[in-house]
Amino acid sequence: MAVSYRECRRNHAASIDRYAYDGCGEFLKAGKDGTKEAFHCAACGCHRSFHRKVLSLSVASIHRRRRHHDHEHKNYKAKTKRTKITEEQKSKMRRFADKLGWKPQRHDEEEVGKFCGEVGITRKMFKVWLNNNRRRPVPVRVPEKCRAASVVGVKNLLAAEE
Repeated sequence: MAVSYRECRRNHAASIDRYAYDGCGEFLKAGKDGTKEAFHCAACGCHRSFHRKVLSLSVASIHRRRRHHDHEHKNYKAKTKRTKITEEQKSKMRRFADKLGWKPQRHDEEEVGKFCGEVGITRKMFKVWLNNNRRRPVPVRVPEKCRAASVVGVKNLLAAEE
């Protein structure tokens, strides 16, 4: 990757709220590499940072960067797998979280570690799950018999009111 510096962009009239550029078309070193003068332009006297920086990439370097980016993207995709938690694990975690008051304290760390080992999850997974589910209401499961009975009961009540 080659770097070159082009026209000077220093505003010489900035102190009086105006714009005035000196017209220097390209940065020319005022001294040898490694000296302070190498950072100043021989044509206009400005520091190199006032000149527009241009990066020129060769075709080979563009392809190299592209392959590197693709490789990183594949690695990132491989790392971001979602964890599946079973209903049994969720119910155990819900009961344990209720026991802890949904906010484990430092003195609970040993107990949390033991619980995570029993359930088959990591401590980090449990803490993430805990934060994500802290404010979610507990789902209420109504048995099928009750659902059918409640529908029949509502129909009977409606029929009685007519």
